Amino acid sequence: MIFHPNVFGLLLLQTTAGGAFFMTFLYRYPSVNRSFYRLHGLLFLLASGGALFALGPSGLSFSNSSGDPAGTTTVFLILGGTVGLILYNILINFVSWDRSRRLSRPVLNISGTLLLGAVGGAALVLNRSLSLSVAGTLLLLTFFVGSFLLGAVLLAMNWGHFYLTNPTLPIEPLEFLVRALLIMAAATALLSGFLTIRNWSSQPGFAEGLLLESFQGLYLWGRLLIGVVGGLAISVLAYKTVRMHSTQAATGLLYVALLMILFGEAFARFLFLNLGILI
Repeated sequence: MIFHPNVFGLLLLQTTAGGAFFMTFLYRYPSVNRSFYRLHGLLFLLASGGALFALGPSGLSFSNSSGDPAGTTTVFLILGGTVGLILYNILINFVSWDRSRRLSRPVLNISGTLLLGAVGGAALVLNRSLSLSVAGTLLLLTFFVGSFLLGAVLLAMNWGHFYLTNPTLPIEPLEFLVRALLIMAAATALLSGFLTIRNWSSQPGFAEGLLLESFQGLYLWGRLLIGVVGGLAISVLAYKTVRMHSTQAATGLLYVALLMILFGEAFARFLFLNLGILI
């Protein structure tokens, strides 16, 4: 089943890590107000807690035995990021805006870094190998790009809503987020294309799946058509729409992009965890 706890936990962890990373760049735009940071501080805290619950010590271990240092370290990285987000929420909600704007950014930086480390640790632990071989490096690269992709599309879609109530907001923050989304969608397409070629000859059952000769082909094509091709196409349209300063249309497109990317990443995590296929 696609909603395996580790699939759900990884999506929450990746979204939080990528979103926290990109949100630190928004501090350079004065038009991004306190409400936006409050909203996402709470969202990321809930998602990080959900990832800790869904993954946890039992989900991040090589075996059922205790004393797994890699899994334990990853859990502590998630816990550290979650504690950092608690502090971030306290600063952003209960400290004056002038002070909290100055103090909250480094806290968010540290939390995002810890959570990105947790993404890498979780990828290696769930792969049952800590070796940084070519396959291990591709695994980490895929997970990090997926994190940035999820974070960028969530922030872009939510920031687009602020133009619905205040159309005079500067376009620069949305343009930055949509540009980041487009770059990450293009990187995802390149990685998936390379991995598809690589898996065709080296991964047992992969060619049969692409030819729809096995049930896993539904997940493979769902990942490629919905998450990769569809996500990239909608990202291009959203970027062009933002360049035209049509923020309402761009927000609608970003809704579609978020759904496509979420489904695509869920299919990808399912294939990785259940079948050992990285795409």
